[in-house]
Amino acid sequence: MPKTVTPRWRTRLLRADPEAGWEDHAWTSAVLEPGFAADQAVASWNVDAGVTAHVEIRARGVDGSWSPWLPLADWGEPGARRSPEPASRDRAEAEPFVDTDVLMAAPRHPFDAAQLRITFDAAQLRITFDGRSGGDARLHLAAVSFTAAADPRPFDDDGSALGAVGAAAALRPLSQRAYPARDDLGGGGPVWCSPTSLTMVLAAWGADLPESPADAPGGADPHVPWVARGVYDTVYSGTGNWAFNAALAGTLGFDAVITRLPSLRDARRLTDAGIPVISSIRFADRAELPGADYEAPTGHLVVLRGFTPDGDVLVADPASAGGPEGLRTYPRVAFDIAWARSRRTVYLVTPRGHVLPEPAGDGAW
Repeated sequence: MPKTVTPRWRTRLLRADPEAGWEDHAWTSAVLEPGFAADQAVASWNVDAGVTAHVEIRARGVDGSWSPWLPLADWGEPGARRSPEPASRDRAEAEPFVDTDVLMAAPRHPFDAAQLRITFDAAQLRITFDGRSGGDARLHLAAVSFTAAADPRPFDDDGSALGAVGAAAALRPLSQRAYPARDDLGGGGPVWCSPTSLTMVLAAWGADLPESPADAPGGADPHVPWVARGVYDTVYSGTGNWAFNAALAGTLGFDAVITRLPSLRDARRLTDAGIPVISSIRFADRAELPGADYEAPTGHLVVLRGFTPDGDVLVADPASAGGPEGLRTYPRVAFDIAWARSRRTVYLVTPRGHVLPEPAGDGAW
């Protein structure tokens, strides 16, 4: 029987120096070059709680020309956090554009570098001992994850005898179904997979999360609605903006980036080190992911906790009823196909300064 062939992308995460590149109340990264021509990029930034920031990105085409600076986010207080309006149809056909949280190349016009620029409220910046304005515990992390299509390959990822360890093993399953639908915050519990997954991971690492008990009926976990408010994007009108989820974790003292992993084998490197991995999956029919009792045609977030010795995937799924029912095992090939539809996008959230395992290949983290 022929092996299953799965999609593949070149992927590389580049972290910028948050201390270099300051001018007055603005910070600009160095030119970040992945070493290949990319057609998508996802940015992450971590700033202190209460900091207002306007985030922009630009890309360099393979012909050497730079795009204009493109708005990526206005990060302010909860309720005032917004991605850019959808790209205009009359934009130049060769220019990149931002689709909520992803920088997209125009067809047949890839880019080979990017820069981030973050402008802060000048009143919020501290002055360093030598009189320069700077981040000084305001900007902790900034990064860009680049991807480009590559040749597909046979599925060859293996399992792990470790199962779930570390923070991944400490993770307590929560259910988004515990929260009712609502007219605000993107629609409430039925679509709160991202804040529910993020809450599970933050709690597993021991975060002291604020609560919103009035929004948690029937004994539901009161932290999830607070996280949902924190990541809500008023333009996207939802709680699934990838970068906003990382940014909220950053305000709580975590290192949090959005990146894309080449394979389940890379996810295993992380889970074997005890690091839970929030993963973006999509499937149109529950038969595509045996064991799931729902469909996710527009996307869903689950927490990847580890692997069985046979390579099947241990997850905490917020679309479950919660409790033990939330800890599920999905077949590895079916899960990977669903995950590959997001280019294997993950939220990688660890305590600030936590040492990550050595990545393989170009360096997905």
